[in-house]
Parts: sequence; structure tokens; C-alpha cells
Amino acid sequence: MRVITEQRIRTGRAVGAGRPSLRRLGAAVAAAAVASGIAACGGGSTVNTSSSAASAGSASGSGTSTAAVTVGSRHDWVMGSIIDLTGSDAAGGAAEQKGLEYLLRQVNGSGGVGGRKVVVKYCDAMSTPGGGSQCAQQLAGVNSHVVLAQAIDPPTRAALPYLTNDLVVAVDPVLLPKAGTSVFQSTTPPLDLTEALATTVRAAGMHTVGVLYTTDTSGTAQLAAMREAASRTGLTVVSQAQDPSSTDVTPQLVKLRSAGAQVIFLASVGTNTAAAVNSYRTLGMSQPVVVGAAAVTDGFLHSLSSIPAHLYGVSHLLLSSSGIPPQTARVFRTYVSQFKAQEGEPPDTQTTSAVYDACVALAALRAAGPSTQAMVAYLKAKPVSCLGSSLRFDVPRLNVPSGERAQLVQAGRSAADGWVAVSGRF
Repeated sequence: MRVITEQRIRTGRAVGAGRPSLRRLGAAVAAAAVASGIAACGGGSTVNTSSSAASAGSASGSGTSTAAVTVGSRHDWVMGSIIDLTGSDAAGGAAEQKGLEYLLRQVNGSGGVGGRKVVVKYCDAMSTPGGGSQCAQQLAGVNSHVVLAQAIDPPTRAALPYLTNDLVVAVDPVLLPKAGTSVFQSTTPPLDLTEALATTVRAAGMHTVGVLYTTDTSGTAQLAAMREAASRTGLTVVSQAQDPSSTDVTPQLVKLRSAGAQVIFLASVGTNTAAAVNSYRTLGMSQPVVVGAAAVTDGFLHSLSSIPAHLYGVSHLLLSSSGIPPQTARVFRTYVSQFKAQEGEPPDTQTTSAVYDACVALAALRAAGPSTQAMVAYLKAKPVSCLGSSLRFDVPRLNVPSGERAQLVQAGRSAADGWVAVSGRF
């Protein structure tokens, strides 16, 4: 753990203004961009980027630095956020921070939660398990008893043993927390995504999907989900393994092509996915290549030297109204246009995951107050409306929602274009 920061989102409205309904959280009203105030302390230095930033001091121990942050008001709700702002997933953490701040501007601009503003205390897990566990110890017991686990899988798992007295809402799609705990996952299981891909492949008249998967938790989970989705839709899956440390997977891609793969699905994350796309381009392959939700980001597109003409992604980033209920489509269009107007760039999967994550947490806090037991009971019993979808935590034996829509999207011609709706034949 390298740094703790705290952010207060100010909008100029008085505390105690009207409380918005939960159904308005996703369909946020237009608001002027608000300067972010962040006080950061690392190695004894303080960075204050706004007059609304809290003051910071430093304390050191065991080789780490933390910030002693002064909260703007003792009446604020303070939520913790374990997030990767440095290390291998730094780009993902930065995107998730933008998504969270976007939603909080809407919530605080409409009176906050129960008339109280929401403050986020960030802790950088540095994309490491050790950072995740130290962050959890720093954030345990915030006054809302809500901690958002926005780091990748190893840091999040390392954090959970220290957060048993708080509601934890996580974004990692392969965490799959068990029922009976206070840990909830705001994204649906990988099967929801692979079913969307399988449906698209079948509709295009294709029959064989080639899966290049990493031999780690993320890759094997996505492979299993693709196989299950294929069995439900009558598709054939051929697969090849990729070592997480490999940078050249041309042999595996050649084997998938020889096995008759008409579509290539990259069941991997981060640099592994980028390596596979580079190998795909080197081979001059023309089959559609599909990346998982973790790569449907602006950062991933910027990491590529060039974008293949047939690069797609499967995610909860809904950019087409095809197969989507009209109300959900309207809410999502509003979200996409307003996020782009405020941030100067379109949202991606990681910013959107952060919106879902915070929406679930704030719904529980609003309905049940800062009681972990009451918030858990609420989420298990009631639906939560986020970005136009009604989510229920009713997946057997898991604290994982059903009701989120998934869709295939396409990479734009340049990284600046981000991800766009699929045009033409897949």
C-alpha cells in the first residue's frame, strides 16, 4: 500500500437537499464538471490539487506511507475504495476512479444519501496482494461501513480477511463471493458475457470459437464460461493455453486457426491480452478477435501499436439498443453522452463497472444505514436499479447479481474513438 487519499465532491448545493430516488442514480442529470480535490501523501509529500482538498499529513511504518486526512465534515458518509492507482493495473484504477467520481457528482448534487454528502477515501493497492491487505486494514471501519473493492483479483482477495465487519462491493468479475458473507460482486459472472458472445456468433452463422486462455484464475474461469455458453447454443469450442508470462502466442493462434476457429476469444487480461492481439496482427489473421470485459477500455486501445480491423469486446458497455429494453437503452444513452461531455472521452468498461459498484453500495447504505448486517439483508431481499437494469443478488450460493445486460462492442478506428457499437456484419 503506497498512498491513501480522500476526496470530497462539492456541488454548491446545501446538505439536506432533496433525496433522489435510487432509479435516478444511473440516469444522472447533467452537471457541470467539478474540480476534484485530492490530498495525497506518499513518501512524506503532499499534493493538493483543489481548494476543496482535505489537508494531509504523513505517518510511516513497515516501509509504507499513509495520509492522515481531515474530513470536510463529520456529517459526511465516508466510503473506502481499495484501488490500483500504480502497478500493473494503474490504467484500470484511474478509469474506475473517473467512473466513481462521475456518479458521486450526481448523487451529491441531488442531496447525497440521507441528506449527507458522500466522501471517498482511496487507498492505492499498487496492484499487489500485500498492498490490498494493508489498504483493507487502513479502511476497515469507515463510518459508512462500506468499502469498494476496485482492485484486480489478487489484491482484493488479500483484502477480504480484514473487512469482515464491513459491506464490501467488488468489481472483479471472477471473484464470485459466497452467499452468507458481507462481500458482494457488482458484476455478473463470466457466463453472462460469454452467452452474449455465443449468441452473436450463432446469429452470424458461425459454429466454432477458438479460445486462447491464460492458465490463471481469470483465464480458466473465462474458458469454462465460454464452454458452458457454447454447449447451450450448439457451438464448438477449441482452445489453447497461454502462459501468463508469454509475450508471443503465434503458435497457439496458428493451432486455433488450423482447428477451424472462426472467431478468436482472448480469455486473459492486461498485458497478456495485448500480447495476443499483437501476435494476431503479426499473423495477418482476419477472423474476428474478441477480448473480455477487462480489455474493453480506452487504456487497452492506447496500449496497442495499431488496432486490428476486426477487434471486438464483450462487456456491460451497452452501445446498441439491439436486444436491450427501451428504458435501459435510454438510461445508458444518457449516461454515455453525459460522461463524455463531463470527462471529454467516452466511458469504457472500467468506468462503467465503477458506476455499477458504487450504485449497489449507495443503494444499500441509503436503504439500511451504516449497519453491515442490515445492508447485507437488504441486498439479498430487494432489487437495485443501476444504469437502467434491475439487479437482484439471487444467483444460488453466490453474492453475485443477475439482471445486468451484456453486449458485443467494437473497437473504434483509433484509440481516441474508444469503443463503439458494432457496425456491419460480425
